[in-house]
Amino acid sequence: MIAPGVLLSDRYRLTARIAVGGMGEVWAAQDTRLGRTVAVKILRAEFTGDPEFVDRFRAEARMTASLNHPGIAAVYDYGETDLAVAAGPDGRPHPTAYLVMELVAGEPLSAVLPRVRRLSPARTLDVLEQTGRALHAAHARHLVHRDVKPGNLLITPNGQVKVTDFGIAKVAHQAPVTRTGMVMGTAHYISPEQAAGEEAVPASDIYSLGVVAYECLAGRLPFLADTTVGMAMAHVRDEPPPLPSDVPAPIAALVAHMMVKDPQQRFADGAALCAGIARVRSTAVATPPRTTGRSTPPPATRTFARPPATSGPVRVGATTGARPATRTPAPVAPPPPAAARPAAGPTRVPARTDATRARPASRHTALSVLLALLVLAVAVAVVLAVDLRLVGSAAIDQVQSFARSVVGSGP
Repeated sequence: MIAPGVLLSDRYRLTARIAVGGMGEVWAAQDTRLGRTVAVKILRAEFTGDPEFVDRFRAEARMTASLNHPGIAAVYDYGETDLAVAAGPDGRPHPTAYLVMELVAGEPLSAVLPRVRRLSPARTLDVLEQTGRALHAAHARHLVHRDVKPGNLLITPNGQVKVTDFGIAKVAHQAPVTRTGMVMGTAHYISPEQAAGEEAVPASDIYSLGVVAYECLAGRLPFLADTTVGMAMAHVRDEPPPLPSDVPAPIAALVAHMMVKDPQQRFADGAALCAGIARVRSTAVATPPRTTGRSTPPPATRTFARPPATSGPVRVGATTGARPATRTPAPVAPPPPAAARPAAGPTRVPARTDATRARPASRHTALSVLLALLVLAVAVAVVLAVDLRLVGSAAIDQVQSFARSVVGSGP
């Protein structure tokens, strides 16, 4: 019987049950040899009662243990014990098989979503990227997860994503017994090709992760059905409803590409998905927000790239390294006051025009004065001539000489 304090293979002492799933139970345990806390997945009796299943499970466990990636919960050990968990299909007790794994401090995404309902686009993109890197490590070794779902994505307190249960789904799929509970748990995220009975490929993991992303962004699953068969058929033939309008277009397009029905048209594997996420991040930085036709300012731009750490508030209008699509002209400053204008400023056309207009008036005044003086000179000469009794040509000569002297001294 499984209970706290039970010692498996004289090494792993069970301390507390963590979870119960379709394939068995997960317990926290103490590794008495290495002095570390581990997680032990103990398989149900109907699985361990089949020798062929146990052989396949053992082989998959060894392959999974070869994965060494920070985004994958490590597999430490596999064992079989004489401890009888429960009666097998034949009614007799059978020894149990177990898998010893890294105990991840955190909680599954399936526990986070009911509490927060939706993840932000930036957080969803981060979960996708971390999971995509872990899938890339597995796909590079020709290992397909086959059961990507929120329950197999563990979130640590610092936001790290750990993928669990690699390879287990393949063995479970090949088991000769019916596991209705487990199928119900995975039918919501199953790929169309898996639902149609075809072999899973790396792109199948991408589809399942796309369904997870849809649930994170929309707060609901893309398909609902009353039966497992109905749910599977929805993945085969139905298109998911559009994501909410507040999901940025590049992210919505990414998720749509992950959920394409034809695996040949999806991201081929984890590496291709990560490349697509990188393009979305660059698009989010370089592309201005879409205009809505409203006169009010648009909401703050959502950034999908990881924001750099800043030591102070960001100044509005500071250079960010990305050129905006349009430039708003700066407001025209009023001209400086006359006293502040530089000496080398524009030519003062009005002042020059006034001076030009003043010159003809000055000449007209000078001629008038000259003419008056000439008249006065003639009058004076006549008086002098009379007084001196100058007659004849001598008087006329004096008058002309005086007039010439006056004219010659004019302007």
